[in-house]
Amino acid sequence: MNEKKLNLMEKGLTLFAEKGYHATSIQEIASEAGISKGAFYLYFQSKEDFLATSIDYIYTEITSRISQINLENLTAREILAKQITELFSYIDRYKGFIMMYVTESISIGERMDSLIEKMKLENFHWMKDAMENIYGDRIKDLLMDAVIQLDGLLNGYFKWIVMYDINIDQEEASEFIVRRLDDTVQGMLDKKESPLITNDHFKAISKYKKQDITDILHTIHGKISTLPIEKNKKDQLEEVLDTIRQEKSKSEVKPILLQGLLAHFAPYPVFHDECQQLADLWGIELLQKS
Repeated sequence: MNEKKLNLMEKGLTLFAEKGYHATSIQEIASEAGISKGAFYLYFQSKEDFLATSIDYIYTEITSRISQINLENLTAREILAKQITELFSYIDRYKGFIMMYVTESISIGERMDSLIEKMKLENFHWMKDAMENIYGDRIKDLLMDAVIQLDGLLNGYFKWIVMYDINIDQEEASEFIVRRLDDTVQGMLDKKESPLITNDHFKAISKYKKQDITDILHTIHGKISTLPIEKNKKDQLEEVLDTIRQEKSKSEVKPILLQGLLAHFAPYPVFHDECQQLADLWGIELLQKS
């Protein structure tokens, strides 16, 4: 991302955390970033666009880092604990802004609504994959209940960190949460509990709408910028992404072409979820990495 644009977002989010969204003007954001108000509009259409873009950027940063942790030589439990530590780090970093967002009445339209739905859906799939990687078939019937238990644990601690400005050892807290998850899952298995929530209840949550394609491509674009690869390789991926954008606008897409385009992202696991989402939407199979 453009360095000036990134600095603008950081300054604006800090002002939002200190003064509130409604009390912060575009002029103040621009002045804090050392640019003119007119220059602000070179990067953002409005304050609402600024907020939505900033949240999207933060979220893309988080998901990219979490995906990269999956590649590390760790056990499934260690991966989950390290991913939770990363979440704690971002929550702590932006807790002033998060507190502002949940306490102020902010209406920023369909773009934000779509982003929030995407965040909920991808968060669900992240937890579901983690449960399957750790517990395997043992948790099959209780998978949804295990996801809900983890979601509750995380949200509970995140809430206390944000609302009461509590500081905790992030690595210790993450390992603690994984151990509590183990206790919960083992307790359900020992008592042969019947699931409260089944896979059928969650069929709708795994489906993507046609209008979400633009959001998926936008997420891919954000992740490309965070990849630790050479600039020419990033440029190649951006060219592929542009071709996909052109193809999706056509009334009839070409499955073979789309398969080939998505294959360019196969060497980078960070894009797996987005490529699978697009493949599901277009009814094609992803080509396997050779």
